[in-house]
Amino acid sequence: MASPTYFSNFPNISYSLKLDKAGRTKRIRIKDYFHLIVPRDDIFRDETIYDDYVVENGARPDQVSYDLYEDEQFYWIILQINEITDYYNQWPMGQLQLDNFLVRKYGSIQKTDEIHHYETRDVFDEDGNLVLPGGMQVPGDFSFRYPLKPGSFSDSFANLQSGDVIAVTNRKYEYDLNFEKSKIQVLKSVYLSRYVSEVREYGKFLNQINNLDSINSIIDVGDLR
Repeated sequence: MASPTYFSNFPNISYSLKLDKAGRTKRIRIKDYFHLIVPRDDIFRDETIYDDYVVENGARPDQVSYDLYEDEQFYWIILQINEITDYYNQWPMGQLQLDNFLVRKYGSIQKTDEIHHYETRDVFDEDGNLVLPGGMQVPGDFSFRYPLKPGSFSDSFANLQSGDVIAVTNRKYEYDLNFEKSKIQVLKSVYLSRYVSEVREYGKFLNQINNLDSINSIIDVGDLR
């Protein structure tokens, strides 16, 4: 990944790491990453500044950044907008990486094809009304009795047997989860400079107020109990 300029906007702080045997505080200099920036909810819902995007197989955030903005350094914007703080668990895996993960998690290729769970399918009555939504996790012996017509008597009922539910394998389950991760939101390029400017201004604000020796001095210990 390219080195972003994002963290250059924020001040360094002296962080109290631990006490030595003499009772002296050992400190280190770190970037002030305690101020996590996330887009406002009302702006995030504004579809005029965001686009839907599907991450292609194996693409990293910096590659997505280059594809969108012709500059790979803005990958931090992509992660920030989608509130991804754990790249290894929240970003979609490539096919080979995913298959290796499956074998490690379930123990063997054969076990990845075992049943993970069962799901319902959409069930409609004769008038086209949805009486059972699909995608609900159910036991393997699940059954469901429903009227063929609204208000019909007991002799007009039908039964959904266990054989009518959908078996989802471990592989299918993990593939679906990974695909959901690949569906992200991205900032339209026309708003890129404004977004970067806002982050820069916020960094300046932190530099102005951050004249403390230690981040610990602004933490109210009572609030942590």
